[in-house]
Amino acid sequence: MKSVAVFHPGLQHAHQLARGLHEHGLLQTFWSGVPLSANGSRSMSIVPAQIRGKVRNTTIPTALRRHPVWWQILLRARSLARSAPMQHDYTHRVFHWFDWWVSRHVVALRPRAVVGYENSSYHTFMAARSVGAVCILDAPSLHHEDARRLIEVPSNGYIDEINRRKDKEVELADLVITCSDLARDSYLKAGVSASKVKSILLGAELPDGVARPSESERPVQFIFAGTLSSRKSIDLILDAFARLNVNGHRADLTLVGGTEEAQWLTRAKQIPHVSHCPNVPQAQLYQLFAQADCLLLPSRFDAFGMVVVEAMATGTPAIVSTMTGAREIISLFPDSGWVVEPTAEAIFRCMEDKVMNRQAIRTASPYALKAAGHFTWRAYRRRVADLIAETVE
Repeated sequence: MKSVAVFHPGLQHAHQLARGLHEHGLLQTFWSGVPLSANGSRSMSIVPAQIRGKVRNTTIPTALRRHPVWWQILLRARSLARSAPMQHDYTHRVFHWFDWWVSRHVVALRPRAVVGYENSSYHTFMAARSVGAVCILDAPSLHHEDARRLIEVPSNGYIDEINRRKDKEVELADLVITCSDLARDSYLKAGVSASKVKSILLGAELPDGVARPSESERPVQFIFAGTLSSRKSIDLILDAFARLNVNGHRADLTLVGGTEEAQWLTRAKQIPHVSHCPNVPQAQLYQLFAQADCLLLPSRFDAFGMVVVEAMATGTPAIVSTMTGAREIISLFPDSGWVVEPTAEAIFRCMEDKVMNRQAIRTASPYALKAAGHFTWRAYRRRVADLIAETVE
């Protein structure tokens, strides 16, 4: 019975959740601020190739989807803001506008259940409650109280309203889905009932045409993918890597992604053997993973860290921190990577060990592939659809 509506102002992994519901015959509609392409669609041919390469494919029929592109235009306008706090607050105001807009339609849709995403479901859940719908919150980050303890959030004061709405969303939700036990524990620590919060780890799927190159004698290739930010420990990574090459060229580091502050790119350019790529299409990112020896994601906190399982899908093991949700993958598959404290010294020691003992990387590679085989998007879609079906019933 098609009875579940899914709403997200961006995308993240919402298209995978919605596809899982569609595959189980449960999806009523999926609204996202990011456009998707139906497999084999010709309509994308008019879109510039640079943008088309970043658009995700889906098997969800066009009739079940709605993608108001003006929300992307509003989000991109954040670049006009003069400071990081202004950009932060503006972005979340756009999420709140999306939430209000969706709520105007929920009463007419009258779904049996609504899946909303953190910080964009305040009005949506109140409207859903008014028609007796089940409210399901997908919370891809840590609870805001834990996040505040771990890192300072740049804001001009709107953060209080953001957190007020987040608390109300959790209160209204019948089910809160997190993407790791690390994130789930942060909600329990904040007093949310354990019966309400469930964790489901995310997944990855290797695109066609991605190949791991043959072994060669070269410096160890480390890679980081994500926003260059203090939350992702980019400062600690750069400090550790600079120490690594003091006595000669022993390793290379590729940074993939945008940056929150220009200082990180400035710092990276000052360190030999560091290269930077801006955001790239997903298929190209997978190829970069395949060409690397080891992924770095020793975040100060990261509710999951999807790049970990993406890198593992190419056979590249990972160094993650104790504050990264993806550490659970390494807990289940202990030889697929390494877990360190998020400090420059711990990161340096682990990286140095891999440089001095490259066999450790070679040994970890098949275990990384085995781990990725367990955490596929197909498996995620099945698990999350089963959970939502059980909650709705």
